[in-house]
Amino acid sequence: MPTLQAYYLFCHHQQNIMEAFARNLRAKREGKGYSVTSVASSLGINEEQYNELETGRTDPSVNTLKRLSEILHTTVPDLISDRPVQELISHKAAGQFSAESLNDIDKDTYIKILENQLRLLLAEKKGV
Repeated sequence: MPTLQAYYLFCHHQQNIMEAFARNLRAKREGKGYSVTSVASSLGINEEQYNELETGRTDPSVNTLKRLSEILHTTVPDLISDRPVQELISHKAAGQFSAESLNDIDKDTYIKILENQLRLLLAEKKGV
């Protein structure tokens, strides 16, 4: 049975991912010089709905994450990670990376990245 501490850590991690997503989304959009209006239009949503994503008040769907990564010329992991994926493994020699070598926070991030990649692959396979 999960402990209260485990539940807290899970909730805290989820909050960190949403904060990272919102922060990364805005930074990527601004870095490309895109307006809120243009990205919202490309997603087929209004500016208010887009602002909900960029402020972290709503969770993006897998399809929205995939579409945003295409619009912003980035990857889903780079949108949702609190650190660039390369930073998680940069200190490892080629062929020496393993999930066991990560600290707990990095393991959670790595797992989340893999889960989202699997969701995207399954959605593509199903033609969603």
